[in-house]
Amino acid sequence: MFLRRFLASALMGAALSFLACCSSQTDQPPAASQEQKLTPDRAREALLEMMRSKAGKDLGWFNGDIPDELSKMKIEKQEDGWYAWAGAFHFNPAKAIYTFVVRPERGFEACVFGYEGTFVSNGGRWTATPPKLVSTALQAGK
Repeated sequence: MFLRRFLASALMGAALSFLACCSSQTDQPPAASQEQKLTPDRAREALLEMMRSKAGKDLGWFNGDIPDELSKMKIEKQEDGWYAWAGAFHFNPAKAIYTFVVRPERGFEACVFGYEGTFVSNGGRWTATPPKLVSTALQAGK
């Protein structure tokens, strides 16, 4: 009789301990699949951070207050998940990629530079990789 009560108590204690362990799993950090989604605003912030970084400044296009001025410009929704920003950037948050084109004012003969880069999630925070030069072309003048 004593043995039955002891076993019943032991089983009840084990069951309660098991349930307590299961309930504490809800306090776990979110899985990688639940980390913050790359949105157009997060993409813009990541690009601004890249421009202000040493690697961004080394490109030579983001000197002075250029990043601050670009931060005031609106993002425009395009087709197929793409967004345009500041006239020079196009990005697709779903694909985590962006393009950057440096083009002089129309009508002047000058070089056009095309760059591509990606967005990377580092510990739940999105960053933009410095873009790689992928094309150059000569824009015809008047």
